[in-house]
Amino acid sequence: MSDFLTTFTSSMAAGALAGCAVDLTLFPLDAIKTRLQYASKTKLKLSNIYSGLSWAMAASMPCAATFWTSYCSMKWVLEEFSVFENPTFMHFTAASFGSLCASLVRNPFEVIKQQMQMGQHTSAFAAPSSIIKTQGIWGLYAGVLSLVYREIPFDTIQMLLYEYLKGTDYGGSELDLYRHLINGAFSGAVAAYVTTPIDVAKTRLMTDKGKGVYVHFLPTIKKIYQTEGIRTLWSGWQVRVLFTTVGGMIFFGTFEAARKGILSLKE
Repeated sequence: MSDFLTTFTSSMAAGALAGCAVDLTLFPLDAIKTRLQYASKTKLKLSNIYSGLSWAMAASMPCAATFWTSYCSMKWVLEEFSVFENPTFMHFTAASFGSLCASLVRNPFEVIKQQMQMGQHTSAFAAPSSIIKTQGIWGLYAGVLSLVYREIPFDTIQMLLYEYLKGTDYGGSELDLYRHLINGAFSGAVAAYVTTPIDVAKTRLMTDKGKGVYVHFLPTIKKIYQTEGIRTLWSGWQVRVLFTTVGGMIFFGTFEAARKGILSLKE
């Protein structure tokens, strides 16, 4: 039990630091990606590029902490009880579980952040009450399925690649920080490109604000494809891949360094 608690607490603390580091550093790229996906045929606006930052930062620590805690805890349980002989299945299951838990925490923050990025609210603090007033509490969970549909494939692809490249569960030795940075960058870039169409649909759903133009995930994908073409489903992929490449380096590098430091303090 003490090993589990150590895994739980160290993952939570290191994950919170990792998420905060990524969002604080790369928020402008995320805002540009959102605006490209919202209206692919209009001129990109670069004003108020930090609008919604407060909500992104508010989400960073709990969301990243939830993912890493859920992922590492599930991985510990699966390893402890030898549920899977193949580590690939272990990582897939742990990543899916972590992604689902983190998505439920992230969605309200994501809705507010993306609506702020599109200039749909003038005040970050008034945004939640405005959404609830016009759409009810479920307005904060607009696009939640699209977020889950995006996060689970993204996280499973990213974590499978990262863990394989990391190698410790596949008979390899522990890597230095430089290799963690490179592996994180590559894993994030591949996962980001593959899941961009899902991300585009999520953006449209979360910024619909109850207008009824985009309501459900699959019809949104179909509507974008039929009315705007397949290229629109990859709107902003360059920015998204850039964001996740750099973000992967920061995310995994910060997590591995922070967790190593936390564990050394407990010894």
